[in-house]
Amino acid sequence: MSDTIVLFAGTFLGLLVVGLPIAWSMLAAVMIWMVVSGNLHFLPVVPERVYQGMDAFVLMAVPLFILAGELVNEGRITGRLIDLANGLFGWMRGGLAQVNIGASILFSGITGVALGDIAALGRIFIPAMVAGGYTPAYAAAVTASSSIIGPMVPPSLIAVIYGSMTGVSIGALMAATLVPGLLIGAVQMGLVGVQARINNFQPVPMDRSPRILGGLAARAAVPLMIPVIIIAGMLGGIMTPTEAGAVAALYALVVSVVLYRSLSLRALGAVFSRSALFSGQLLIIVGCGAAFSWVMGIENVPRMAASALTGLDLGSFGTLLFLNAILLGLGMIIDPTTAIILFGPLFSQIAVAVGIDPLHFGVIAILNLNIGLLTPPLGVCLFAAERIAGCGIVPLMRATLPFLLVNLIALALVAAVPGFSLWLPRVLGF
Repeated sequence: MSDTIVLFAGTFLGLLVVGLPIAWSMLAAVMIWMVVSGNLHFLPVVPERVYQGMDAFVLMAVPLFILAGELVNEGRITGRLIDLANGLFGWMRGGLAQVNIGASILFSGITGVALGDIAALGRIFIPAMVAGGYTPAYAAAVTASSSIIGPMVPPSLIAVIYGSMTGVSIGALMAATLVPGLLIGAVQMGLVGVQARINNFQPVPMDRSPRILGGLAARAAVPLMIPVIIIAGMLGGIMTPTEAGAVAALYALVVSVVLYRSLSLRALGAVFSRSALFSGQLLIIVGCGAAFSWVMGIENVPRMAASALTGLDLGSFGTLLFLNAILLGLGMIIDPTTAIILFGPLFSQIAVAVGIDPLHFGVIAILNLNIGLLTPPLGVCLFAAERIAGCGIVPLMRATLPFLLVNLIALALVAAVPGFSLWLPRVLGF
């Protein structure tokens, strides 16, 4: 490895550690590389690379999915989903905790963002669970842990980013993440059931007659049509991811403003402003990541890394374990979007080179990085839930450890059994 690439990587990591935003850290590393390597003639190319990185039709789906989620959050549609989750899951031991996880599964089909789950559901469930006798740390742990289901159940924003970076079909990837996402929800509910028996957590009392459940399902049917529109449109070949995002955003707008009248026209300015800001923050990272990856290509980093790893002769299983360990480590220090932009294409090439299905590996990568949202020092979901609960980070980490363990067990199952990821895409003809 050349001195220039070591300086390039060291500059990026150093700037990141001192607190420079990720996009500007990548861009600064590119500029310093040009100076040190004597490639200043590439300077006019850098803006082109940044622009080209963002100038992809499929990436137009990103602001549209974000807008749909913001409209749903601001339109206060979540109450209907919570009522349905209560009817479906509240009969089990640990009722409120089970409803929390069930609501995350339903809500994830609308926003596809972990922090969106916490923002919408955490302020409802954490106080309710505390009032119901659960400790603040446990309530926050359930909320944070269940939030990682969001990026797994379609529509998934991170699946759009991964597909655009690696060339994997986004429709196939969304189909592939569905079963693993439901598996994560199932193992978390199983853990809550065990903990409920130990701590005597009770079900939520409620009339669950077919008539009542039917009414709850009918009330939730309209918001639940958002993931149906997206998934059916994409998997049926009717819409591209971008078109599906546009239809979902329009549907959410009509439902919130016209049908339920829960969102005023005056409030739309703030919704569009937040969506534009969040989209800009993501897309500038994508653009600077494209320039960063371009330098790594010039320095031949992907080929050297692939040759070094294949030279170890670990085989497909050993390579998969190795990549899992790296991804878990990256997830602890870098947010999933950035990790995918920086390392997704490289790791995907390595996986394919040793015979791992690119779709299967995409699901493993997304799940690994989502688990990182629960682990310090980054742990954005952990810290977001703690801010709502005010329970202290150390008690929250203790309460989260069992959930982290079952999530890792689910990850091991998904990695070891490709059928969890590949069954549904194959059924759908991908």
